[in-house]
Amino acid sequence: MAVKSNDKAKITRRNFFKGSTLVMIGGAIASGAASVPVLRSEEPLLRPPGALDEDLFLASCIKCGQCLQVCPPKVIMLAKINQGFGLGTPYIVPREGACILCRGLPCVLACPTGSLNHDISEGSEAEMGLAVVSRPETCLSIKGENDLVYELVNLSDSDQLADSEKLKKILLRLIGKLTPDELDQWKKKWAFDEISVNTIPQILAKLNKENISWLVDFAEGTLQAAQACQICLETCPIKEENPIVFETRQDAETDRDYVTPVVQKTCVGCGVCEMECPTPAPSITIMPRLKWKEGAA
Repeated sequence: MAVKSNDKAKITRRNFFKGSTLVMIGGAIASGAASVPVLRSEEPLLRPPGALDEDLFLASCIKCGQCLQVCPPKVIMLAKINQGFGLGTPYIVPREGACILCRGLPCVLACPTGSLNHDISEGSEAEMGLAVVSRPETCLSIKGENDLVYELVNLSDSDQLADSEKLKKILLRLIGKLTPDELDQWKKKWAFDEISVNTIPQILAKLNKENISWLVDFAEGTLQAAQACQICLETCPIKEENPIVFETRQDAETDRDYVTPVVQKTCVGCGVCEMECPTPAPSITIMPRLKWKEGAA
C-alpha cells in the first residue's frame, strides 16, 4: 500500500525527534558519568545494603529501580532531580522507613550491575553506615525512662488517640513483657479469657480517656517499667550480633550513674533504631557511610 506524502512527513518528523531525544539522553548520560562527584548530595545518603563506595555507586547504578520493586517493606526511594545527587538512584530515609535487612537481601539480588555488592547475602554484611547517639540529652535510656510508659503518656493526648496502628504496636510490645500476675490483671480489666494479637482491636475499640489513664497507670506499675528504654536494640534486625550494648557510666559533675547505649562494630546502619526511637526527634540517628572506630562511641 502506498504511503501518502503527509504520512511520510509525519514519520520523518517523528524519527527526527526520536533520534534527537536519544542523542540528548546519550549526551546527558555521558556528561553525568564524567561528572560523578558533582552529583553528590550535600549530605551523605543512606544507600541500600551493599552499596559500593559512593563514586563507584553513582557511576555504576543504572537507575533501573529494580531494588525498589523487590523491597518487601517498600522503603527504598529514587532520587528526584531537585535533590542534588544522582537522579533516579536509590536511597532510604530511616525515620520514614528503615531497611529491615530482609533475609537473602532481595534488593542486592535484583541489582543488575553489582552497584549493590553481590558478594554479600546477609544483613550483618550490609555496611550501610553507623548508628550514633546524636541527641543524648533526649535519649530515654540515658534519662532512665521506660519507653512504653513514655509513649503511653504522650498518646494520652486525645488528639493522638486516633493513631490506632501506633497504639497497637505499643500494646503488643507491652503484653509481651508482662509477668503472669500482670497478665491476669490485663485479662480481668478487658474481660478476656486469652491474650493475643486478635484481642488488641477489641481493646482499641474500648479506648477512651479513662481507659488510656488506666493503661498509663498499669504500665507504670509493671515490672518492665523499671527498665529504661532499650528499643534501639530490641527492634534491631540483627540484635543477636549485639550492635548496641548498654553501659553504666557516671556523670562527672553530678556523680549520677546512668546507662547509655554504645554502638558496636557489628552495627551496619540499617536505620531501624532511628525509625523506632520514641522521642519526637530521634535520639539515635544513622550516619550513612560512617565506619566504626575503636573508642568513638
